[in-house]
Amino acid sequence: MPSVPSRRLLWIAAMVYCPMLASAILVRPRSLLAIGPDSAAYLAQGLGLAAAGMASAAVVLCSRWAARATGWGRALRAELGSVLGGMSSPQILAVALLSSFGEELLFRGVAMAYLGVWGQGALFGLFHLPMRRALWPWTLFAIVIGIGLGWLTRWCGSLWPAVLVHFCVNYFNLHDLAGDPAPTVSQP
Repeated sequence: MPSVPSRRLLWIAAMVYCPMLASAILVRPRSLLAIGPDSAAYLAQGLGLAAAGMASAAVVLCSRWAARATGWGRALRAELGSVLGGMSSPQILAVALLSSFGEELLFRGVAMAYLGVWGQGALFGLFHLPMRRALWPWTLFAIVIGIGLGWLTRWCGSLWPAVLVHFCVNYFNLHDLAGDPAPTVSQP
């Protein structure tokens, strides 16, 4: 049974990300989540999803390297681990789904239309600004990731690749923070 702080964290995530999803859908009804109607759009989205898979692996590896090799990364891992350490695998799945859809719809789906790739990346980084100054390099990391996800979205004309990257990064890094390796497919 999940601990009380874990359940509270899940409710907080739902309270943050569900309104984010709703407002993004209301503000920008033309969805970038649609599948393209022609073969060129399918190709771009397919290439975008392939790029998303590679980008996900690169970001997760960079995150884990920073968490073990840099002072700010170790401090961030310890701080986030103290808050997120009690999450179960289903809770991690729920938070990763809510955050990836909510943030991608808001930042790449809505904000990018008004602020451009660079502006939404900066806003994404500010959304990930930790309270302690020693952890601010994480914000710079988030700005770079936000800009990269913006270019990926613009390149393929769809939010799906950015949602996939965001989901994978959050899912695997939250499992790492919880001290529980992500489930793997067993070989027969």
